[in-house]
Amino acid sequence: MVEREVDRPALEADEPLSWRVPPYQAALLMLVVCASAAFVLYGHPSDTARYLALAAGIAALVLAVFALRMYLVVDAEGIEVRYLGRPVWLPWPQIARVEVVSGVRGSDTVRVVRHDGSYVDVPPSLLQPAVPTSKPRASARLNSIGNQIQARRTGQSRPDQY
Repeated sequence: MVEREVDRPALEADEPLSWRVPPYQAALLMLVVCASAAFVLYGHPSDTARYLALAAGIAALVLAVFALRMYLVVDAEGIEVRYLGRPVWLPWPQIARVEVVSGVRGSDTVRVVRHDGSYVDVPPSLLQPAVPTSKPRASARLNSIGNQIQARRTGQSRPDQY
């Protein structure tokens, strides 16, 4: 196990930066699954209500599983992004730039552009605030995340040094 000094930030200690969907969101979706199951089992609903409750419960379960699988990890060797499918690995030599873009799935997010012009968009749900936040604060947060990733790419110890 690697020990690091308490006063040193993770960026200086070469620990991976990671972002995930907050666990409480998946837990809330699981509560919807439980409520749907309880309604179907104990509520004696009509057939239409039963099918709607089952559909809502299944949809919430699928969303919870996907939410728990999504992540963004940035380390000394590159970036790994997982949305719904398998992870995408982007080593630093393949990356031309990291930028904040608008209009990806209806929101702002971070885009990793390769040297060949192809790109990978980070799922906005990983980086957007989980609570209602003003647009300028959310944009500042995304810019800060982009700066942290860019600093890790260029090997600088602090994102505000470039």
